[in-house]
Amino acid sequence: MTAIIPLSVDDLLADPDRALGRAREAGPIVTTDLGTLVVRYEAVRGVLQDPRLRPSFSKFLERMGITSGPFYEWMSLSPLDMEGEPHRAWRQLVLRTFTPRSVERLLPFLRAEAHRLIDEFAGAGTVEFVDAFARTLPSLGLCELIGVPAEDRSRFGVWADTIGLGFNLIMAPARIGEIDDALVQLLDYSKALVEKRRTAPLDDLVSRLALGAEEDGIDPDQIHGTVAGLVFAGHETTKNQLGWLVTVLSAAPEEWDRVAREPARAKDVVEEVLRFRSTVTSVGRLALEDLELFGAKIPKGSTLIASLWSANRDEGAFHEPARFDPDGHRGGAQLAFGQGAHHCIGAALARAELRESLVALATRLTCPKLEPGAMFLPPIGINGPTTLPIRFEERTPRSTR
Repeated sequence: MTAIIPLSVDDLLADPDRALGRAREAGPIVTTDLGTLVVRYEAVRGVLQDPRLRPSFSKFLERMGITSGPFYEWMSLSPLDMEGEPHRAWRQLVLRTFTPRSVERLLPFLRAEAHRLIDEFAGAGTVEFVDAFARTLPSLGLCELIGVPAEDRSRFGVWADTIGLGFNLIMAPARIGEIDDALVQLLDYSKALVEKRRTAPLDDLVSRLALGAEEDGIDPDQIHGTVAGLVFAGHETTKNQLGWLVTVLSAAPEEWDRVAREPARAKDVVEEVLRFRSTVTSVGRLALEDLELFGAKIPKGSTLIASLWSANRDEGAFHEPARFDPDGHRGGAQLAFGQGAHHCIGAALARAELRESLVALATRLTCPKLEPGAMFLPPIGINGPTTLPIRFEERTPRSTR
């Protein structure tokens, strides 16, 4: 039986870390006003790896009153609702491009684009970071990798920002009309691009998906949705994580300066930012049968919310987890990208984008100070700054480096 604790949306909005800390004290799995939460590290890790549980984002949309429309239908066919052989087939197809070698080949492009973006504001001393950098770099990296033409890439920011609201359980119901409209535009673009690559293939992911769909008998609509999903997910999550990167490090200037001196340090710093404040706050799972998990009885058909934020701040898994400490937490495996069969397929690309961005920013600018006016999405679903004004000094103009 799970412990029952008073924990509401208002509690999470007011102080998510304190609210989730209270939940962990009550047990690994707790019953709350929000539903059944999985909150301790080992329990979250176990739930994400358990084959008796499957993703089912559409169930969470239904709980919000969203039961039809383009976004609901898209999510019902997406990897967030897949399990078993269909999911394995999808991952095998997509993994043909998301390889360590392909990401390695992308590093010079990411580095050059990061510096190009910084060139545009480095001398100003202030900038709104989300618009000037975080909204742009992830789309460029992913589009370069999967094969979206350069002239089309500027379209994706607005679409992805709007679709991203569908993953925020507070904002989605009120904005579902806008979300549906943005998704239809992205899907229409993806369909046209897949058809173009099917008749005139190139050495890119879109071409491999288009040709693989024919060879493997995969539904063309699933391929169109996959391209749209990759463009969206690769943009929205990394955009928010870049915002968190700057937000967290604004309070740790010694780490920022150390990266400027020792670029290899960026790897550990990025991993600690992912633990300390990941852009994905939680993931859902649906029980396929009656279960007993960590002492809790879970009936078939129940939905669980596995809190990544809580797991990554679990005192049982990390020493002084509320402290930002790249050295002290190097041995712990943060769960920002999930675990098991549904581990984020773009994790290597996201890490590369975060590391290259951090090195470029730290070597070009002093540690940013947050200015008044920063705004953040609610800490439920996908979370991060929507507006992030910062102040800094230019270290060394690129032309003299």
